[in-house]
Amino acid sequence: MESLEDAEINLINILEGKKPEFTVLPSVCFGLEMAWNGYLTKIQDQKFFPKKLKPLPVNALLTSDLDDLKTLAEQLNEANYKAVKMKVGVKSIEEEIKRILILKTHLKQNISLRLDANRAWTLDEALEFASGIKEIKIEYCEEPLKNPEHLESFSEESDLPVALDETLYDTENPEFLPTSNIAALILKPSRLGGWKSCQKWVDFASKNNLGVTFTSCLESGLGLKWIALMNASMIPEPTPAGLDTFQNFQTDVVDPPFQLTNGEYIFNQTRPQSQSTRTEIRTSGSFDPEVLSDFLIQI
Repeated sequence: MESLEDAEINLINILEGKKPEFTVLPSVCFGLEMAWNGYLTKIQDQKFFPKKLKPLPVNALLTSDLDDLKTLAEQLNEANYKAVKMKVGVKSIEEEIKRILILKTHLKQNISLRLDANRAWTLDEALEFASGIKEIKIEYCEEPLKNPEHLESFSEESDLPVALDETLYDTENPEFLPTSNIAALILKPSRLGGWKSCQKWVDFASKNNLGVTFTSCLESGLGLKWIALMNASMIPEPTPAGLDTFQNFQTDVVDPPFQLTNGEYIFNQTRPQSQSTRTEIRTSGSFDPEVLSDFLIQI
């Protein structure tokens, strides 16, 4: 895992032209791509979003501590979400199955249900869970297994569709991924290393007929807008993105903030303005723009 100190040192080294001497951290690559391309569009008087993009659907996020699932389902129906992601793997398997059944019963039929276990279960536990929900239609379950090396064994005994998230961080070459029962890849750009790294996974998914869901790691509204742009640019007909984490913030760092309309993000051409009132200069001086050439994105 990266620390804030690691990222700061990494960023300063890049700006000082030392890039060939070390590996660029994923979060730094993501941030530099966003900052540099945003800056260039500003000084060139271009639109923040370079072309007209269709609204991007976003899945709602339900954590394991939420209880009144019937009321929540009704609220999600009214908000016109196209998909809902529910965290599982915290409570007993029996209770998790009951919660899924309640939610699915009260959601509109056109709202797909995604589950995220965050590698909670052993192989036997995952198989027990899969057996318990086999009559419930779900889009996929993210990372059901503590040990991803058991994915093939799991797929041999269950047809539960699986999505891979954390497994991607540990797999540099997509060709080494298991593909049995894999329904989708979950792409977190700030963990995977930005635009070009995500494009590699999108290309692999397209080649192997897998779905792709872009999702966030609690980025600010500016980061969420950049991920939304990545999603819409790489996938012509995207599935709902996992950008509902903005609901965890009382305020955003940009204006206009990241927000949804009828369960979708509308690409607003108004340039985001910083709302930050506390800044600190960590380094200063001039730099050669050429050191950022690798972070320029052609959209």
